[in-house]
Amino acid sequence: MEEVDLFVIGGGSAGMKTARTVAKMGYKVAVAEAKETGGECFWAGCIPTKALLRAASVWQMVREASEFGIHAGELHGDFSEAMAYKKRIMQKLAGDSPKDAGLSKLGALYFNEKASFESANEIRVGSQVIQAKKVLIATGTDPSIPTIPGLIEAGFITNREAVDLEYLPKQIAIIGGGPIGLEFGQIFHRFGAAVTIIESASHVLPREDSTVAMLAQESIIRQGISIKTATSVKSITRSGNCKSLILQTAMGEERLECDEILISTGRVPATKGLNVGAAGLDDDGKALKFDLMLQTPVPAIYAAGDVTGGYQFTHVASYMGGVAAMNMFGSNPRLADTRVLPRCTYIDPEVASVGITELEAKAANLPVRVQCAHYSDLDKPVLYNRTEGIVKLIVSAVDDQILGAHILGDSASSIISEVAVCMQNRLPVQAIANTMHAFPSFPEVVEAAALSKDIC
Repeated sequence: MEEVDLFVIGGGSAGMKTARTVAKMGYKVAVAEAKETGGECFWAGCIPTKALLRAASVWQMVREASEFGIHAGELHGDFSEAMAYKKRIMQKLAGDSPKDAGLSKLGALYFNEKASFESANEIRVGSQVIQAKKVLIATGTDPSIPTIPGLIEAGFITNREAVDLEYLPKQIAIIGGGPIGLEFGQIFHRFGAAVTIIESASHVLPREDSTVAMLAQESIIRQGISIKTATSVKSITRSGNCKSLILQTAMGEERLECDEILISTGRVPATKGLNVGAAGLDDDGKALKFDLMLQTPVPAIYAAGDVTGGYQFTHVASYMGGVAAMNMFGSNPRLADTRVLPRCTYIDPEVASVGITELEAKAANLPVRVQCAHYSDLDKPVLYNRTEGIVKLIVSAVDDQILGAHILGDSASSIISEVAVCMQNRLPVQAIANTMHAFPSFPEVVEAAALSKDIC
């Protein structure tokens, strides 16, 4: 039986970060990935969706060019060509890297097969059983499919199919108004599809600050996307290519017809088939239990990335992979600290946040003040005709520490980093207010919020 120091199950951001880090320390590492290295983000999430969002954004800018005195000839947006652009970008980013993403060059073993537990220290991969001193579970997540009568029979797609569609649906119903649903909704709409987003909560982006989420919702509606909140889907039927959804709204039942359904109702840990019960872990299909060292109740087994059930972002998964590596084999173990965790939704205008929301602060009885600034009050957004936006800071009334920041607007995903640096280093809000910001620039809106006494 072959023996390794570490067996990593999953070749996404978390698993690859751990494997590379530990292999560079000189330990013997094995990685099993049933699909392709890179994980959900690279193949069906962050990368392809951002390429498509960029294509949709450029097409939108072309249509708005007359505002700047630019009058182009006859143009049209081609969804299939946008898909071709996405494919070229992915090929460029993947480059000529080998299937094992360079693991063999580090002396690591790579198995392009599904792995499962035989015991806490024995992993079956194909016909082999490998003995491992430590195991990392980094299998990511799968789309969560809601139980709706008729859904399976009518047919649907998830993000995995949506990034490879060969055609643009004429009418699409998106069940779920979180980041995935909104991003795909804007892509489809800008290329000409009629889009309806169905969300069971009172507003889209229910995990975001309510002020920013509501402003984002209003913006999306103005763009021409239909949003139905506080709405559930009772049943679905299909006749030919037409799919009919019966919706339960606050006003009663409604019928919605479309030719495609996108499910974006969250994610579930991808632990099916791992046989975690054989390793002594709970096999209930829920997120794995682990402590701040990322160690599960079975001492030899750690977990990192989306499979842990927290915020599902590539930067978080990679960070956790690094922490897990240090805690398993490093000389300076550390706790996983996700207090300062930037999260972004790449719709137009962008949504970005870090830290707690105003409602979370109130629920925890924290004495805070809220400081806001609007994009429309700054010169750069006016110059660029990008005045839709707001920065909302949640500031401790005790020591002026920034507890949370929430942004809607152009370049929000970049601007949020300034606040994250302050929060990570526990600098007071005055650190931003007293820092000279370039004029004119979008980051000035954060400076304005730091100086502001305005309440949102």
